[in-house]
Amino acid sequence: MVADDAQDAGIVPLKGAITNLNWFDAQRKHYETPDQIARRFKLPDDDAMRAFCRGAASMLDRRTVQFVRRLPCAPDDTWGFLADTNKARQWLFGVEWEFRSGGDFRLPEAGAGVGAEGHIAEMRSGEVLELEVEGGSTVRFEALDVSGSARARRDIPNYAGAVMEFRVTNRVPETAGAPERLRDTTAEQIAQPGGTGTHCVGVVAAWHRAASLLQKLAFKEANLFWPAEQAIGLNLEALVAAYAKLMSAYYKA
Repeated sequence: MVADDAQDAGIVPLKGAITNLNWFDAQRKHYETPDQIARRFKLPDDDAMRAFCRGAASMLDRRTVQFVRRLPCAPDDTWGFLADTNKARQWLFGVEWEFRSGGDFRLPEAGAGVGAEGHIAEMRSGEVLELEVEGGSTVRFEALDVSGSARARRDIPNYAGAVMEFRVTNRVPETAGAPERLRDTTAEQIAQPGGTGTHCVGVVAAWHRAASLLQKLAFKEANLFWPAEQAIGLNLEALVAAYAKLMSAYYKA
């Protein structure tokens, strides 16, 4: 994620990451209202636009995208969203796996070009899980305790329990092209704005949705209200529309 001091300095995020709301604010020309900006990105309203931006992808480099979600739960409970296969299936594309280092995995509900099978390359219980996908891409899950972070507290108001930061990082190989599973989808989904060796729009949108599903599930288990405007993170069509514009701008920056 973009650092707090970088955000406060008003750095244009498309030069490194696209999580920062300042970029959206900079688009507000004198003739364009917040709602008009939101509609341009196929988001229902300004609140949804802001919610999308807070959860959007960070482009760590040309081939690496990362999603960060803060969850209202203890470390063991956070790891349970992976270790408990029944929970994992609810957000991670219906995953089937041997949950051990070296174990095989399959994502039977993976759409939009997300790699569907491979093996578990690294596992440190409670901390890190890394999947190596057939074809050379990787997906890394990390759980960090951020209960002492003031910013994490702001993200989950009126909550006094432990706060975990969950990171999902997807890296594609230098030779990555549009996956075959994308061939029957829309031109927006199959778009690869950075060219060979970069993400397809549909892949980033699909991981955004998965990360949002995880956060919604964690809020439900903690018996906390998940803000309705964040449901934009579950609307794949709207996510594709937004990322088609954002990623094109990022790779041209």
